[in-house]
Amino acid sequence: MGSDEPIGHASTVLLLSRVTGLDVLRPDGRVIGRLADLTADLGDQSGPQLVQRLLVRRRRAEPLLTPWHRVVGFGPTQVVLADAAGESAEAAGVQALRRHEILLGRDVLDTQVVDVVGQRLARVADVVLARTPSGRVELVGVEVGFGGVLQRLKLGSLARRTGQDIIAWSDLHLTSERGHAVQLATPRAAVHHLDPRALAALVSQVDTESATEILATKVPGEAAEVVQATHPAVGERVLRAMPSTAAARILAAMPAEHAGRWRQRLEHAPTLLGRRFLRSRVWLEANPRHRSGPGS
Repeated sequence: MGSDEPIGHASTVLLLSRVTGLDVLRPDGRVIGRLADLTADLGDQSGPQLVQRLLVRRRRAEPLLTPWHRVVGFGPTQVVLADAAGESAEAAGVQALRRHEILLGRDVLDTQVVDVVGQRLARVADVVLARTPSGRVELVGVEVGFGGVLQRLKLGSLARRTGQDIIAWSDLHLTSERGHAVQLATPRAAVHHLDPRALAALVSQVDTESATEILATKVPGEAAEVVQATHPAVGERVLRAMPSTAAARILAAMPAEHAGRWRQRLEHAPTLLGRRFLRSRVWLEANPRHRSGPGS
């Protein structure tokens, strides 16, 4: 199954928007509920990034968060789960997401991401998935741009003329609250493999709080290189938002001449516009922060 317009001529391509909403059944054909979302555990350190669990919303019971190994059928119109005896215990309440687990619909779809290779901010129109030879489902990347929106609106012919723009999963940084936090906590994420200039571009694209959190993962010397590589206005914004002790450690790691200029800059009170940016969590961010749990 998958998109009506295969991406990259791959018959195994799936789009998240096309699979959510499918009926979820027992092997005997009884409907359990509808597929609401899929999860991925970003803490996996090697191999493809695979879908781990399914969030199934049920009409008269709490949602079910069930592991992929219970899936015995994933077709174009329905999902079939194994008839597990332990289902009643699992259904007592939605399990909390694991430490490095995200919901693809909630934390990726319709949010903004940073393409760390193309150094651009883009909104996710769809999440691109693919079948693996073993029957699992792998995260390929995200589709961005107007073409992806047209696909979801079933305007396929117009979407073909518009074209498709896909960012590989390994080349993006999530800006949703959960996605950003999980990627910072997982060594595999792209943010941990960028040089200072690429990190500076990322810091320039995200909101102030996220930028300070990114710098907090770096030792002072590395953070100093990032600040020096950013536009002065961006560097000032981020340094002013950091705890004074953390900012001081970054300045101390700079060459004396550069540190002196930054100290002089920071000694002056920020402009009214600058103070407004420092109070805001949403500088250059259009998507809302997602704080709700899996069952919301």
